Amino acid sequence: MFKDQAYTQIKGEGKLDNQHKQYEYTLPAYNEKGEEIQLTFSKFGEDQFKQGAYLRLYMKDKDGKKVVTSYEEVKKEELPDKVKEKLQATP
Repeated sequence: MFKDQAYTQIKGEGKLDNQHKQYEYTLPAYNEKGEEIQLTFSKFGEDQFKQGAYLRLYMKDKDGKKVVTSYEEVKKEELPDKVKEKLQATP
């Protein structure tokens, strides 16, 4: 299991980068303690994430910043309780 994980919910559309054929998202994410971090990550391909989808983001430190290295879609029931509270509180 990766040490650095955070969770987010897809809200809004990603920004299309035609050159790299990817969608870029910048969203608030929360660690298991419910602490917020703003993360930018990309989804490669022609499809965007489904609105409302929950993602577990895997991160590493690079030049003092958190960088998303991979992600997976998870069910709401899989979210830590503090993350559920934070995501329900965001419009």
